[in-house]
Amino acid sequence: MTISLENHPLFVPWDDPVSGIRSYILDARVAPHQQTFYFTNRTISNDGRYLWFYAAFPPGPARTLAVASLDASDPFIRHFPQDQFGDASPLIAPQGDACYITIGNSAYLQHLEGEPQLICSLPEGYVHGRYTDSLATHLTLSADGQYLLMDGQVGNEWFTATGDVHTGEFKIIKEFGYRYNHHQFSPVDPTLFMMAQDFYNDLYTGKRYVYDQRIWLMRTDGSMYEPLRAHVWDEHTTSCTHEWWAADGTICWVDNSIGVKECTVEDRTERVVWKQLCSHAHCDPTKRYYVCDDNPNDWYQRDCLIRFYDRAADKDAVICSGMPLPPCGKDRYHTHPHPQFCANGRLIAYTTTVRGQVDVAITRTEDVLATM
Repeated sequence: MTISLENHPLFVPWDDPVSGIRSYILDARVAPHQQTFYFTNRTISNDGRYLWFYAAFPPGPARTLAVASLDASDPFIRHFPQDQFGDASPLIAPQGDACYITIGNSAYLQHLEGEPQLICSLPEGYVHGRYTDSLATHLTLSADGQYLLMDGQVGNEWFTATGDVHTGEFKIIKEFGYRYNHHQFSPVDPTLFMMAQDFYNDLYTGKRYVYDQRIWLMRTDGSMYEPLRAHVWDEHTTSCTHEWWAADGTICWVDNSIGVKECTVEDRTERVVWKQLCSHAHCDPTKRYYVCDDNPNDWYQRDCLIRFYDRAADKDAVICSGMPLPPCGKDRYHTHPHPQFCANGRLIAYTTTVRGQVDVAITRTEDVLATM
């Protein structure tokens, strides 16, 4: 499908006042707050036909699911108010016209029409009346399409688990006495996933705990439970964060003190890819092009930018030269720009506030390259 948003009735063009790079903002609305998915989960289907996004009604805590057609010949926008979730990020199904979501202790599949289809649930016998919080940080699907990967909290413990999308079987792989989240299946190995140690507050005392090894690897049989780079002291810090898989199975992450880094599962030797301080970053399937948000961690002090980098040419550009703080603040709904490559690298999607509200924006990669 040829992607053209220039005359799309649901979008309006917006040109950055400094760089002149054009983005297209979703002007049609189903809610006051419209936001892209978390950067690890594509917000646009690979074929470029559908934009799935968060919708919210401040100050209400729930986020809901919505979708817009990017096909200018068949434009539509739909809201699914029944699909309510907290911090979990949905996952567009491989066919593009459906989206996996979590609601409470269950995972569902929402198609373009109708009610959500139940896929699997956290067993009541396992919960045993305990407090639960989020079935997954952001859903991912195994490389063979068989399993959803789950991570959640039950009481003062955390777990990792799989849900069979065909049979509904829910399998707990391992439980932890400290917080692991951000689980992500490898895109090339159906048995391998990475997970992140993260900050947490004890439910009873409120005591704050920090992590010292961010990225961990594990297999679905519970083996290979190990830090990605245990032998390097630099990784024993909280500066390494916001990790993702590149399409070829390379692990990428942001080091808050340096920029974007990467290494392979096989050799564990890190490489600095982009010396750019940022919070979240992402790469296209070739790992030549990168985007990042600079820097929502400092948003209360200065406007946030969206940057682009051509690794091969060692050139960069600014897609958005300044976004003001969201009206609801950056913490409600985790409202960060979260730029990401979508539609097999043809599009860059991000959350923007340039109109004084929270909007979804899309930039064509070729338009950025034309300015460099």
